[in-house]
Amino acid sequence: MQEKQTQLNLPVFDRCPGAVAIDLDRTLFDSRTRLSPRSRQAIEMCIDQGIPVIIATSRPARAVRRFLGEELSDSCSLVLQNGAIAVASPPLSGNIKEPITAGLAGEIIDYILSLEPEMRITVEVDGYWFGTNLARDPEELWEYNSATPDMQLPLETALEDELSKIAASGLDRSILHVARALSGRYNDHVSVIPADDDTFLNITSVDASKPASMRKLLASRNISLDSVIAFGDDIPDIGMLAACGIAVAVDNAIPEVKAVADYCTASNDDDGVAIVLEKMLEEIRKI
Repeated sequence: MQEKQTQLNLPVFDRCPGAVAIDLDRTLFDSRTRLSPRSRQAIEMCIDQGIPVIIATSRPARAVRRFLGEELSDSCSLVLQNGAIAVASPPLSGNIKEPITAGLAGEIIDYILSLEPEMRITVEVDGYWFGTNLARDPEELWEYNSATPDMQLPLETALEDELSKIAASGLDRSILHVARALSGRYNDHVSVIPADDDTFLNITSVDASKPASMRKLLASRNISLDSVIAFGDDIPDIGMLAACGIAVAVDNAIPEVKAVADYCTASNDDDGVAIVLEKMLEEIRKI
């Protein structure tokens, strides 16, 4: 696919970054949720050079392993569900979980459904097990949740545990009014982050965020966020991009992301992340 060179505004590298942080959907993955061979190779080259690669995503572990592949998932550190769960891979170390208590989660879900009774609610327990108020059949489970039937729990059963994330879907309708209502009522307890044109809400502990979990993992090697290059496209990535030293938006990113990014690369369908990583690796070899 031809690169749109006129749209590129790429960083220049005079040193090796402390780490690379990459969002998945519509950033690293293309529009069909695929990892291109070029992007895979660029990430593997960073890992081979000893540069920590952090996958920072709203997705749970089961989906990351499905779409990224087990081998690459195990080679990267993972910041999952917008920072609610983090699992380090060498050279980094550490494991993080910032849960929402069962009682608070139940209260929040009751409030959401009082505002919009038809919404789909999914609650993540550990990144593998999850509960939902609208069960899916096996084919839908795999397509939308990257899950098998044994991973799907009744909502009431899942709510007996601490949760890592509550996901609320408006089923293709904007639910920004629900986000605002939740933020107004539970601002001291949870973060509410809209995504997908305000049709989807990510609800996590107020102590959970992509940059906060990244900072904890990086501390195991005394790496500062100021030395990290980060890539993103949507509202959940804004905090990460603002916190990192080099922030790169893909060309398909929303305007709010481009506004906080230092640089803009090609789109997710044109291997925008790989273009920057290849340039980075070439330039640091010359140092």
